[in-house]
Amino acid sequence: MSKPIFDTSKLVSFYFDLHVFHSRKNGYSVPVKIQAESKPTEEQVIENALMNDLIDSDNADCVDYVDDIDENTYVEMGGKF
Repeated sequence: MSKPIFDTSKLVSFYFDLHVFHSRKNGYSVPVKIQAESKPTEEQVIENALMNDLIDSDNADCVDYVDDIDENTYVEMGGKF
């Protein structure tokens, strides 16, 4: 029996609130879930959101923060599994 190329048993779910800010009255949060062996950097969270069409490249330039959140908050924000 061959060994899997990628061992998914070591993956942990990380949840983030990625906030896009355009102006004082124009901003929003995007829930992001990433499965990885270690905690992703803010840049990796933004890249993941881009690759998964959660934000576009214009909005990626307007991210003002990335916060850690828990699974319940992710779900409350409308995050999908």
